[in-house]
Amino acid sequence: MGELYLRTIGANLVGLFAVMALNFLTPSYILRLPDPVFFNDEARGLLLVLYLLVIGFISLVQLIVLRPIKKALKGDQEIFDKMPPADSLKARVINLPFIIGGLNLALWLILSSFTIGYLHLHLELGAKAFLFILFRAWMIGLIAAHLSFFLVEEYSRKRLVPVFFPKGGLYHVGGTHRISIKRRIRILYLAGTIIPMFILVGTLAFAFWQTNDLQAYSEAAARGVFAFTVGLCAIFIVIALRLNFLVAKSISRPVEAMVQVVEKVKAGDFTQRISVESNDEMGVLGDAGNEMIEALADRERIRETFGKYITPEIRDHILSGSIPLDGERREATLLFADLRGFTRFVEENRPEEVVRSMRDYFTLMENAVRLNHGLVLQYVGDEIESVFGVPVAFEDHAMRAAAAAVDMRTALEDWNRERLARGEPTFQHGIGIHTGLVLAGNTGSRNHPCYGLVGDPVNVASRIQELTKTFKCDILISEETRRYIGEAFKIEELPPQVIRGHSGTIRLYRVL
Repeated sequence: MGELYLRTIGANLVGLFAVMALNFLTPSYILRLPDPVFFNDEARGLLLVLYLLVIGFISLVQLIVLRPIKKALKGDQEIFDKMPPADSLKARVINLPFIIGGLNLALWLILSSFTIGYLHLHLELGAKAFLFILFRAWMIGLIAAHLSFFLVEEYSRKRLVPVFFPKGGLYHVGGTHRISIKRRIRILYLAGTIIPMFILVGTLAFAFWQTNDLQAYSEAAARGVFAFTVGLCAIFIVIALRLNFLVAKSISRPVEAMVQVVEKVKAGDFTQRISVESNDEMGVLGDAGNEMIEALADRERIRETFGKYITPEIRDHILSGSIPLDGERREATLLFADLRGFTRFVEENRPEEVVRSMRDYFTLMENAVRLNHGLVLQYVGDEIESVFGVPVAFEDHAMRAAAAAVDMRTALEDWNRERLARGEPTFQHGIGIHTGLVLAGNTGSRNHPCYGLVGDPVNVASRIQELTKTFKCDILISEETRRYIGEAFKIEELPPQVIRGHSGTIRLYRVL
C-alpha cells in the first residue's frame, strides 16, 4: 500500500508548495513577512521538523486505519466472500477516502493555525498578516484535503474495491458515507473556481486594509498584483486540472465500463458483469445492471430450455404472451404417431434398454416434426401428438404435416437398419393425420398451464392413427388433409371408415 501513502503525502506537498508560492508572490507592500521565515536557519529548520512531524503523524494514523485491511488482503480469498454486507471492515474500505481526506483537513486547520500562530508570537508577524496567512492556509488546506480524498478514492477503486466487493453491493453496506455525482461536481467547482476567487478577493481586500496610500506604490502595486494573479492562476490551473481528471475519471470510467458490458450482453454474452466501484449513483446503477443481466441470463436459460421442447419460432411466440389464455379457434393439422408391438418389446427387454430405445425414437420423430415447423404437444406412452399451424399460423400446415410424416418414415427406416446391424430388434409405427378447426391455447390448471388443443379433429386424428393397423400401412391421411396437399404426394384412396366418437364415415388415403 505504499502508493496510498505517496498519494496522501503528495497532496499535502502540493498544498504546502501552494502556500509558500502564494506567500512569496504576494507583493511586499501587501504582506511583509519577517526575514527569518525565509532566510533564518532556525526558522527553516523548525518548519522542516514540523512538516516531517505532520507527515509522520498522517502516516501513523493511516497505518492504524489500514492495518485490518492489510491483514485481510494477506489472508485467503474466501474471507471476502464470507463477509456479511454490513461488515465493519468493508465499511472501512468504503469510508477510507473520507477518513484520510478528513484527517488531512483537520491537520491542515490545526497545524497551520499552530505554525502561523508561532510566527505571530515569536517572529514579529503582525496581526493582520497572521489573519491573512491563516485564511489563505485554510483555503489551501481545503483544496489539499479534496485532492487527497480523490487520490485515495481512485486508489481504493482500483486496488481495494475489486477485492472486497467482487460482486458489487457497496450501496447496501451499512455505516458508510456517500458522495453523489452532483456533489462531486460541486466540489470540483469549489476547489477549482470558488476558493481561488476567495484567495484573490481576500488578497486584494487585505491590500486595501494593509496599505493606506496606494498612490505612492501605484506602479509597483500594479506589477505586484499582476504577478500574484498570474501565479495564483498557474497554481490553481494545475490543481484544478488534476482534480478535474480525478472527478471526471470517477464518473466516466464506470459509464464506459457499463457501455462495454452492455454491448457484450447485447451480443448474447450473459457472463459479463459490471464492475461496481462506489456506493453513489454509479454504484447503484451498476448493481441494478448486474441484477438485470442475471435476470436476462435466467430468461435466456428458460428460453433455451423451452426451445428444447418446441421450435424457436413457436417458443418466441409463446414467450411473447400472444397466446390467449382462453384459447383461440384455429384451423390446424394434427399428427399422431404410435409404435407397433412396443408392449412386447417392453416385456422382453431390460428397462434401461426400453428407455434408451424410446428416447432415440422420440428424438428422431421430434426432429422430423421440428424440421417441418410442427409442435410436439406431448408424449403419451409410446405415442406422439403433434400439431402444425398453431400457435404460429401458416397456410401450408397440412403439406408440412404430410412432409413430416414422410420424414418420420425415412428416419425410422434408417434407424432400423442401424439397429439391425447391431443385432437389435426393429420397430414399426403408424401415423394418422387430420385437418380441422380446433381450440388452441393454454389448458391445464391456473397454476400449471400447458399448451394444448381441444376439438373433434384431435379425436379423429388419433382414430386415423389406429386404423393404420387395420390397413397394415404406416401413414394415413383424412380427406380434409387430402384437399390441402393436392398432388404433392403419391397416395392411394381407401374404403370409407366409421370411427368411434365421430358421426358418419370418413374417407382415408394412404401415403405411398
